Amino acid sequence: MRIWAVGGGKGGTGKSLVSHGLGARLADRGASVILVDADFGGPNQHTYCGLRKPERTLGQFFDEKVPLADLVVETRIQGLRLVSGNVNAQNTDGITFAQKAKLFRHLRKLPADHVILDLGAGTSYDVLDSFLEADVQVCVIAPDALAIENVYLFLKNVKYRQMTRVLSETGLRDRAREVWKHRTDHGIATVDQFLDHLRAGHPEFAERMDGARARLSIQLVLNQIRDMGQAEVGVAVSGAIQRFLGLPAVCAGHVRHEKDLWRRPNPDTPVLHHGAAFTLRQDLDAVAGAILAARADQP
Repeated sequence: MRIWAVGGGKGGTGKSLVSHGLGARLADRGASVILVDADFGGPNQHTYCGLRKPERTLGQFFDEKVPLADLVVETRIQGLRLVSGNVNAQNTDGITFAQKAKLFRHLRKLPADHVILDLGAGTSYDVLDSFLEADVQVCVIAPDALAIENVYLFLKNVKYRQMTRVLSETGLRDRAREVWKHRTDHGIATVDQFLDHLRAGHPEFAERMDGARARLSIQLVLNQIRDMGQAEVGVAVSGAIQRFLGLPAVCAGHVRHEKDLWRRPNPDTPVLHHGAAFTLRQDLDAVAGAILAARADQP
């Protein structure tokens, strides 16, 4: 079983649509998929699935100790099940690190081939930690300057959060603060030089950082393109992320804008029903296939 996390920092890029679409296309390929709405500020996956206001939500896992498996419900898409987000949540500040660790332990026990997390917008620790814990990291971007800048900043925060977590695991946070405070004395001008300095003096830190970086599999999905000339944006952005952040990122493909996306027979019909949005479903299927192929050689 693999856990996919779909994020990207900025709201409005179609992250929830891509999460839902990947789940639906994987299910159409015969896989067993559970979609988890982990957007604590504005869950909406039940709407994409054509379901009414959910009675069982992820909030019950944290607040009422309901087993996660008991919160999984069937959808109208064969092979795709859902854990709804808490649409009545009064506290949208997120969850603790211990709660996140518990959530992922239970996610990995779910009976599914793939579990897809639709993460909230922004760069909170909830989002960053969930992104890092997943087996497949999907970043959704749109072909505009603001969205591109936001995904770059999002992944920059991912990189820093990964570093601080490893520093905590190795007991080096205080040492790292001292080194950074006196960085000019050590000839350090950049974060990468800072990391190199810590690596050279602390083999365990170097080993854990290498292991954490090896687990990253960042897949960019360029959403909402309106002409095929924009399709090159994804490749350019992935190249910039590799060059300037040193993170392993590839463009898994693009998804064309669909103006009639929400035109469906009734609210109980899933957004990606088989009678509509052919190009959208075609693009999402290609993206899902590319991600599966990229991960085929991974354990």
